[in-house]
Amino acid sequence: MSPSPFVEVPPKLSSEEIAANIREEMRRLQRRKHLCFTALDSSPQISSTDSCSGPSSPTGASGLLSPVRRDQPLFTFRQVGLICERMMKERECQIREQYDQVLSTKLAEQYDTFVKFTYDQIQKKFEGATYDQIQKKFEGATPSYLS
Repeated sequence: MSPSPFVEVPPKLSSEEIAANIREEMRRLQRRKHLCFTALDSSPQISSTDSCSGPSSPTGASGLLSPVRRDQPLFTFRQVGLICERMMKERECQIREQYDQVLSTKLAEQYDTFVKFTYDQIQKKFEGATYDQIQKKFEGATPSYLS
């Protein structure tokens, strides 16, 4: 059995690729108003309705975030779902393209092999025969679809 043609397919995503994809998806969510960033820091603001609200003001004279804000998760469950869904769709498209490419290559190889085999069989059948002998062989022969 021949080795799998998918050996050349790149392995799973690296940590850097995942981080880049997450940053890109965060930007998309921000553009679609599903995620808001404050001007004070780069951490996303989360509201219970997933819509953008005004930036939360820091509490205290030192400008530190309140303990409640500090303990708040960066993303809602819905936002994590959107990010993961988008990343999975992109990866699925990449895998599908690679699969189609490998499949097309294998199909072309199979077709080439079939053509060579057919040519070799014809050559063996008529090897050493003269033109007159070949013509007599097919004389009066009518293809079945014409009769």
